[in-house]
Amino acid sequence: MNRCGATMMLLVGLAPLAMAAAPAPAPAPTPTPEQVRGLALRAAQVDAYQKLADLILAAHASDSKTLGEVLGPDSDKEIALRVFLRSALVVGDPRVYSDGVAEVDVEIPFEAVVRTAAELCAQRPDTAGLKDLQAQVVDGYLRASGRGKAPDDLSPEAIKKVLAARPEEFVEIFPVGWERVTATGRVVAQRRARVRAYEAMKVLVRSIRASPTSTVGDAFRGAPAAEALLDVFVSGLPLAGPPRLMPDRVAEVDVAASVRDFIKVLKDVRALGPGDARWTDDEIDQLSVNLKAERLTVMGRGMPPTDQVRPPEAMAGEPGPPMPDWAATVLEGRGVAKRPDNVEDEAEARLLAARSAKARAAEQIERHLDDVRLDDGRTVRDRAAKDEVFRKDITTLLASARTVRYQVSSDGKQWEVVLRLPLVRLWECSRPRE
Repeated sequence: MNRCGATMMLLVGLAPLAMAAAPAPAPAPTPTPEQVRGLALRAAQVDAYQKLADLILAAHASDSKTLGEVLGPDSDKEIALRVFLRSALVVGDPRVYSDGVAEVDVEIPFEAVVRTAAELCAQRPDTAGLKDLQAQVVDGYLRASGRGKAPDDLSPEAIKKVLAARPEEFVEIFPVGWERVTATGRVVAQRRARVRAYEAMKVLVRSIRASPTSTVGDAFRGAPAAEALLDVFVSGLPLAGPPRLMPDRVAEVDVAASVRDFIKVLKDVRALGPGDARWTDDEIDQLSVNLKAERLTVMGRGMPPTDQVRPPEAMAGEPGPPMPDWAATVLEGRGVAKRPDNVEDEAEARLLAARSAKARAAEQIERHLDDVRLDDGRTVRDRAAKDEVFRKDITTLLASARTVRYQVSSDGKQWEVVLRLPLVRLWECSRPRE
């Protein structure tokens, strides 16, 4: 055996030992309680956005079709609606319970929803429908509540990125929002996003102003070979970063083209264009000055096909204990208050009356809640008196009561507020703790 062969055998023999001696990767650090709380709030925010989208898409845009059916499932128009709904704002104080569940409320002006729906449906705002949402509009806003827990197995880098984002910023927190999407669905969503990004880049390239009276598209229109070469250039562009699987089930990809490469391609293909429309080198080089950027960047978005999204019941785990009848009920509190006579400023007087009415409604709900009898036979009041953790959860639960009516009398002298509080969360908080 020659020296080379002996050396190879020695290396092969040592390989298993080297692999065995390689240190195991260090486990990811456990998130701190504050990080867990922040991630739970983000997950709840995502759930609220999803419920808001589901609510709007299920509303009727016509007598026979819902808005979702008119827009088309996983279409460009549905994507546009979901992206618009990212402008919904978190309102009120978030709520976090002892079991790690967080709740968040979001709202969006109903008028803006109707206007956006009308634009996407190519209708006038007064014929866009969505009338079945009117009963859920409070003070001009459409609201939704979401709940969630901190997702498992997020990398330290992902945790840091999510928690560093501004509260109003919509950030990726995968797998949140994609739990029910199959692997094929994720791939298709990213592919659709990439196709749309290339289409957007073609539109951008053709719209670049080549002269005061013409664009790049004008210069090569009628020259199939030149247009084909431009298409090849665009279609060969790499992604500018990894795809983003956003929490509203919209995949996003960025495609970027170097202006320098773009200029070079224009010079290469100009000979294929019409003779009377060919540019000089100076005219093409001037484009880079006019663009005032080193790169042209566009974004494409895509959604998974509906048949690649599993139904919610398919994700349910082992069945838990049956929910008692009392947990399916909803408490209601009504408060009425008159405008204070000793306040001259009209706006301030109305505000004080509305606050007083809401406080009375909240007090009524709290009295009803105290009398609810739990599975162990005790009332909420009795258990809260001896269980500090449960008492804090009750305080959090009361803060989640939802305003369903908020109106002033016709003479402007009296306010009425109605609050409702589902008891499902009470049942969950009252069950034996692990």
